[in-house]
Amino acid sequence: MDVADRVVIGGGIVGWSTALELLERDPRRRVVVVDDARTGRATDAGAGIATPFTRRDMGEDWAATMFAAMRTYAALLPRLRDAGLEPGHEVVGKLLVAADDVEAAQLPEVLRRAQAQVAELGAVGIGAPELIDEAAVRSLHPLLGTVEAALLLPEVAQVDGRALTAALRRRARILGATERVGSAELLVSGDQLRGVRVDADVIASDAVVLAAGAWTERLLSPHGLSGGIYPQRGQIAHARIDRATPLPIAGGFDPTYLLCFGGGRLVFGPTREDDSGFEEAPTVGALHAMLERARRLAPGIAAARWLEIRSGLRPMSRDGVPTIGAFEHLPGLVLATGLGAQGLTVGPHVGGWAAQLADGEAPPVPVAFSPQRWVG
Repeated sequence: MDVADRVVIGGGIVGWSTALELLERDPRRRVVVVDDARTGRATDAGAGIATPFTRRDMGEDWAATMFAAMRTYAALLPRLRDAGLEPGHEVVGKLLVAADDVEAAQLPEVLRRAQAQVAELGAVGIGAPELIDEAAVRSLHPLLGTVEAALLLPEVAQVDGRALTAALRRRARILGATERVGSAELLVSGDQLRGVRVDADVIASDAVVLAAGAWTERLLSPHGLSGGIYPQRGQIAHARIDRATPLPIAGGFDPTYLLCFGGGRLVFGPTREDDSGFEEAPTVGALHAMLERARRLAPGIAAARWLEIRSGLRPMSRDGVPTIGAFEHLPGLVLATGLGAQGLTVGPHVGGWAAQLADGEAPPVPVAFSPQRWVG
């Protein structure tokens, strides 16, 4: 039997952020990250947008969390870069594009809400929102099609999720994190958390952070517990154009977005498939739909060279907000999941929050986020 001070289940952005925070808080302890190296992680379905503001109002608690996540990024990125690690994060700005008069008429209200949130929660990661006209949009983003106007959020960033995960993992391992590859299960005796079993081995610990994403329920259900999570397949497409510098992130009033990373890599999509179950494979139908929508938004992508389609399973919450915190009767188990499409925005922040919760030193979790809401 092995013993650890803290065990983290899940080797994605949230899991490695948790491990890094735990070791930065106390490098003397033993932290074990358990991951089964499965395909289909949510990161594979993430185009790479890190923004605290969404056109759809997601409620006060979610908004506060997303704006706090920008401050977490601001503190985290220099630490990773000072350690010689590249997190794949770049500020490029974001455009909410109105294609006609009807959509343009909605922009002032979206601007008003964005300005109100900035005034209350800060401008880090978003900048000063402003409306810009067609000429300004075209000067910023030559690939776009018909445009009436746009809302510009000048300090929104795009993030390469794979690069960020690799940087977090590398830094945590340098600080002493141990990585175990295998299938984990929780060990619970009555109301007492005992640790985890990894294949045939037991790791004893009285503090476990469950950051298993879409697979959360598979670990909880044997113990009569739930985090309210279901898998949602997301697919995104990648192509390449001849362009050295990035462009602002562009999105319309439908779910379509387009990113252009340095080197000309285009990313567009996505799909949001609530009936996918755990089927992660990309589909021809999704590719066709994404191509049609993306060409309406940005006809200039038609000449791009095809690269690949990626697919992953987002951990979606049945009530639309994340599940963060502990069950009242099982305080050693901390859940950090249900981030949905906001994983790249809030993942490092939620991981750090989970580490503080495991140490018993975190700010209170909003009642709306507590896993206790799924009990009974």
